[in-house]
Amino acid sequence: MIRIFSLIILACSSVLVVAQPVNKTKPAPKYRSTTYGDFSANLGIPMYSFAETSSSTPFGLNFNIIHQPTSRVPVLFGGGFAYLHAGGNRVNRVLTANITAGNIIIDQLSIPLEFRMNNHIINTHGLVRFQAPGKYFKPYLDIVGGFNYLWTGTAVYDRSPEGFFATEDNGLITRKTQESSFTWAAGFGAGAFIYLNSDLFLNINATYMGGGWAKYYDRNQVSNWDVQLNVNGSSDVQSGSLGDDALNVSAFPKNSRTDMIYAQIGVGFYLDGNSGSNSNQKASPSNNVNPNRNGTQPYRQPRPNNKR
Repeated sequence: MIRIFSLIILACSSVLVVAQPVNKTKPAPKYRSTTYGDFSANLGIPMYSFAETSSSTPFGLNFNIIHQPTSRVPVLFGGGFAYLHAGGNRVNRVLTANITAGNIIIDQLSIPLEFRMNNHIINTHGLVRFQAPGKYFKPYLDIVGGFNYLWTGTAVYDRSPEGFFATEDNGLITRKTQESSFTWAAGFGAGAFIYLNSDLFLNINATYMGGGWAKYYDRNQVSNWDVQLNVNGSSDVQSGSLGDDALNVSAFPKNSRTDMIYAQIGVGFYLDGNSGSNSNQKASPSNNVNPNRNGTQPYRQPRPNNKR
């Protein structure tokens, strides 16, 4: 009797197990690619021999594009560029031109000129980024390599109402590069994307960039430059020409390595539409799904109530 009772219990248990609904396996998560951009204010802090020979603290802007091929692997690849202004000066001079008839001076023209001298640095770079996953806080490490281009340029503007020498609407007469250097740059950095909203992050970054040797003019040199005009007032005014050889600057450029720390603060954002709001959206229930029904029971449309 006990044996028969045990067999009955075992058979009932087997039926109950078979009758249980089978849970569908969840689909494997989709690993998508993401492209970020960041746009930041950039402050350059000279290091080592660059700090000893230069009094400049360059400042400017930095822009990067970084691509993550798959969210499964926290490695991103990209690059960008930075522009920094490293000091400048403006000098106003008046060019006096004689109007002559033969050897007799019958009139004089006073032509106001403005000279703008500026030091510039452009950095172009590629980078590999190791970025931790997270919605609200994404710290990262960068390995960076690229090139620096440093140059000092002078622009001359005609500020007279008549525009005797101007070749463009803004009064520009001519430009001249006083000194330029092209050299390598490489280093590493660290930073973080901090959540602001579903599409925007606060980006904070500090990057050390070692740089090769370059010749350049320092901010103090440029700010103390005096401009001497090498022109023949009468002939140049009559011909309406003033070339870059009319500017003479007597100064010796400095020579050092170009190591710097770049301190940056700005915004990061998605470039491919993979915003946080899109990635976290949940599918809304269909109008044809009864939320109260059992998963094993078919859904039946309610019958219309025709009673009045």
